[in-house]
This record gives sequence, C-alpha cells and structure tokens, in this order.
Amino acid sequence: MHAIFLPRDHVEAVQAKAAAGEAPWAQALEKLLAAGEAGLQQPPLSLCQNGGSKYFRQDAVYVPGQDGVRNEASNMKSGALAHRLSDVCLDLAMCWRFTGEARYADKALQLAHAWCLDRATYMFPEGRVDDAWTPGAQYGGDVVLFLAFHEFFLACYLLDDYGGWEPRAHAATRRWIRAMVEPQRPTMFHDSHEMYNNWDDARCIYLLNGALALDDLDLAIEVFERWAHTLPLKMTEEGFLPRETMRTRSMTYTLAALSHTLHIAHVAERFGVKLLDLTVNGRTIRKVVDTTAHYLLHMDQWPYEMIKPMSKESPNDRIGQAFEIAYGHWGDRRYLDAINAWGGRPAGCATLLYASAGGA
Repeated sequence: MHAIFLPRDHVEAVQAKAAAGEAPWAQALEKLLAAGEAGLQQPPLSLCQNGGSKYFRQDAVYVPGQDGVRNEASNMKSGALAHRLSDVCLDLAMCWRFTGEARYADKALQLAHAWCLDRATYMFPEGRVDDAWTPGAQYGGDVVLFLAFHEFFLACYLLDDYGGWEPRAHAATRRWIRAMVEPQRPTMFHDSHEMYNNWDDARCIYLLNGALALDDLDLAIEVFERWAHTLPLKMTEEGFLPRETMRTRSMTYTLAALSHTLHIAHVAERFGVKLLDLTVNGRTIRKVVDTTAHYLLHMDQWPYEMIKPMSKESPNDRIGQAFEIAYGHWGDRRYLDAINAWGGRPAGCATLLYASAGGA
C-alpha cells in the first residue's frame, strides 16, 4: 500500500514547485531537509533510557482531579522518548521519499531497530501502557501510547518499499508493530459507555497508521467503518465536539480530535472511501471544520473554557494537519487563513504530507 499515501505523483509535484521556488513548497522542503540533517545526528533511542525498564510505563499528565493542569512531578519520559523516535523517524523517512538518498532511510531504520529489535534496548510491545512509572501514582492511560507511536508507524509505512531494508529485520519490525496494534482493535469503553472522543480518534489514527505499516487492508477498513459510525455521535448540529468542549483546554482538544479525524478521512480518500464528504444523519465533518475555522479566526468569541491560551508564535502542527487537509480538499480560503493566523505555512510536515500540490 506504499503508493496510497504520499504517492509518487504528489512527491514529484512538490519537488517541481520547490525547485521553482514556489511558496510554501520550497520553504517546507527546506525545513524538512534541515530536520533530516539534524536527525542524522540522533543517537539511538531506547525506552530503557527511562530507568532501565523495557515496559512502557508513564504517570498521568494532569494532576488528579484537575483536568488540564499538568503535573510537573509526573514522569513522562517514556512518552517523550517515543515521541522523539517518531518525530525523527518520520522526518528521515520523508527526506528519503523526497530525495531518494539512502542515508536518511538507513538512519531511520537504525533508530527503529534499536527501539524495536535489538535485545539490549528494545521495548516490550505490549500495545498498552503497562502502569504508572512512579509506584502508587495514577497511570497515563493508553492514549499516551497512541499519541507517541502513530507517527512512528507512518514512518515505517513510508520506508516500506526501501530496498535497503533487510527482509528479516523488516519482517521482525512488522511483528513488533502487529503486537502493538492488536490489543487496541476492540472498541474502547468508559463506565460501560462506548468512547467516541479524542481518545478514540487517537486510537483510530494509531490503528490506521499501523495498518499502513502492516499492509493490512482489513484493519484499515475497520477504521474507516468506525469513523463513519462515530461521526454523528461525536458532533453537534452546530459543528462542536462536545466531548472536547467540556474539557478545560477545549480548543486544544477539539484540534487534537479534528486533526486525527481528518487524517483518517484523507487516507480513506486515497483508498476510494469517501469520508470527507460523507453525511450521516444530516451531519458531516465539514461542519466541524467550518465551525472550528471560524473560532480560530475569532478566538475572542470561543464560548468554552481555555485555562491556557494557545500560542501564535510558531506553526501549530494540529492546525496545520487539519486545515491543510481541509484546504486541499475543499479549497475554502478560511482554512488557509486559519493556518496563517496560527503560525503560518509551512506547518511542519503537514504541508508536505497533506496539502494539495495542485493548488496554491
């Protein structure tokens, strides 16, 4: 399935625009290559660097009973290490796809094998957060696993057809990913209720990117069907996501859910599954996109709690991901305005991954 997402024709279109100096492509590719050069210097990463254990353990991010208030005493290094692995591997994998230079792919695989395969340093692939890192503390919940690894799975997918990936190591990496993915396939429940909030959106992007890395079409279809099932459940007629607006960082959580949801729909479109324009019980994801875009451009009117304001000083990856997809599909100028209002283009990897190279 390596031609489904970030296909060759998209890469070539971006390369042509970048070579002509066109914005934002030239700047986005320059930024990516700089990240790739930095990634080439990354020493191997291992979960063992957090206290020696190969089990993924992490304390809760927030102070118990205080939603949105970060607990500075929590040990979150396991997630930080995994996020670093994912970020660097994705940068390197994309550099390889845009340049064809084997040094980027080889470095990404060195990091992947240290994390997944090498006996001295690999992480046990249980597919869940084993427990809190601090004895007696509240544990972080599996959502921290979803957020930490879905981009690593995407990096492995982008490297799938690299001729330098030794077959036995490739197969062993796939087995590691399979062991991580399978425990998360069942629907999540909380207090006997089916979950369809940002946790489930994060679970679904984790599963979908895992499906891409595993070349598992059945799993991808499961995620697409789950997406269609939860669409009318998660949103209001006005285009709000009530399970996110009830949080104390309401816009932040709305953007997290929306960016993951739109990634899934974007990939589905490549498979010929039309989710972006799907209407279920009169509801469509575009209504959420439009509502969110309006308030990003008028945050003083946002009617829900934000205990910490978002920053406009640098590109916001979640805004970039969500609205590059939306702008590329629907072409509404408000979506580009939302990106530009919150750090602008290029919006990290999102501009190269999601923006339509056929337009501005």
